[in-house]
Amino acid sequence: MIGNTRSMSSRTDWRAFATAATLVFVLSCTAWCAPQQVTILHFNDFHGNVLIPEGEDALGGIARIAGTVRQIRAENEAAGVETLLLIAGDVLQGTPLSTVFHGEADVAALNLMGVSAMALGNHEFDYGMPNLHKLVEMAEFPMLAANIRRKVDNTQVFPGTARFVVGDEMVVVIGLTTPETRITTMPTNVEDLVFEDPAATATMLAERIDRSGDRVIVALTHLGFDEDQQLARDVPALDLIVGGHSHTQVDEAARVGNALVVSAKSYGEYLGRLDLVIDNGEVCSHEYRLIPMDATAPQAPEVAAVVADYQGRLDDAIKRVVGETTVPLNGVRDDVRSGETNLGNVITDAMRLVSGAPIAVHNGGGIRSSIDAGPITLEEVLQVLPFGNEVATVELTGAQLRDILAQSIAAERPFGGFLHVSGLKLVAEGHTLVSATVGDEPLDDTKSYLVATNAFLLEGGDGFATFTEGRNPYYVGTKLDTSFVQYLSEHGTISPEVEGRIVIR
Repeated sequence: MIGNTRSMSSRTDWRAFATAATLVFVLSCTAWCAPQQVTILHFNDFHGNVLIPEGEDALGGIARIAGTVRQIRAENEAAGVETLLLIAGDVLQGTPLSTVFHGEADVAALNLMGVSAMALGNHEFDYGMPNLHKLVEMAEFPMLAANIRRKVDNTQVFPGTARFVVGDEMVVVIGLTTPETRITTMPTNVEDLVFEDPAATATMLAERIDRSGDRVIVALTHLGFDEDQQLARDVPALDLIVGGHSHTQVDEAARVGNALVVSAKSYGEYLGRLDLVIDNGEVCSHEYRLIPMDATAPQAPEVAAVVADYQGRLDDAIKRVVGETTVPLNGVRDDVRSGETNLGNVITDAMRLVSGAPIAVHNGGGIRSSIDAGPITLEEVLQVLPFGNEVATVELTGAQLRDILAQSIAAERPFGGFLHVSGLKLVAEGHTLVSATVGDEPLDDTKSYLVATNAFLLEGGDGFATFTEGRNPYYVGTKLDTSFVQYLSEHGTISPEVEGRIVIR
């Protein structure tokens, strides 16, 4: 283990860790403030990026984060400063390691880092509730979600808070998860859960905390930066919001109402460091910065060894070449969430191939990486399509399909639900769908169309409830990554283009 600290949480087998920090930062206070220093380290939206990326200037790697945390703790410990390490959700999902081991590798590495607490993100639910409960049991730190309850009896599913003794002070952390989880993971994964309003939950808990005499209140959230700022306005009792979900890089702590709001981008590229002086439950002063996880960051060898072990356990088949592309396949996050890309075209064409449907649609948020020109390995396919989502078909009326397409176009871009299409041509003016063509014919509202999609959308994911109103839903039995591989096997070398399937003027 890297460090230890005193903590109080609702489970006795959880260990909340704390120790110390890198550049010892001596903060001054007004005369009435007896300085009690604490360093809060944090990151968010890690998405399984445990490996150190290739490239001299590349940022990230869990061993670098662990090594930096260890160094800061050691320096802080020598200065008598406490350290907390917080994670604002979405540790899982996005790389072959995370996908193959369903988050086990990620949690095994985190267990060596002295994590104080983690808020559950929407992607923690991607592999189903049994897997999440397995990870909760495996984790040596609390996974918090105060605003999630069971439908059947309204009981809390996960612990909501964790308390940490910092000198003579108490820091209370409240975990909050986005209600968007209902539509941003497989809806059936969370069908038995209720996601309550985060502000209402935080207000209720803050009142309870105040009555108990605990005063420094941290909201550890997976809501998004805009929502975090609104939370600060709605819940003035909060002193600090450590957030995630929107992948926002906050270079200077934002003061919103009474709270400081911070977020450290994504993928482990940065470790956020917030140095606080607190007294009598009040934050007297602060200093904040993001530490880049570049080649200068120290590495924790035991964490690197865990990662190497899991990497070595991946089947050799993951390295096999399954096809070739003469052009780069564009899976850049903002691009696939804003317009047509050649990778989106290939994925939807592959869905038509395995389903036999004349039309296919796939959400841009389900495309997680690009592929360089040259040989394509199975590992690259899994990086693009990591969710294990199954191809499905459903019969929709032309009117229903038009509503779905119009909803995709109408949303503010970039939008995870932006739909890529095959067998269709769409023309839009800004955020208004002007026309939709099926093959060479205009979309007919009165006709019935067989549409291939993915299980996530079929079940109403990304807010597309109209899919659930279709007839004869059918799961093809082929996952998206497999359909991609089958398409490559059928075509060998591909050279896809942006064809004007989606024209936005």
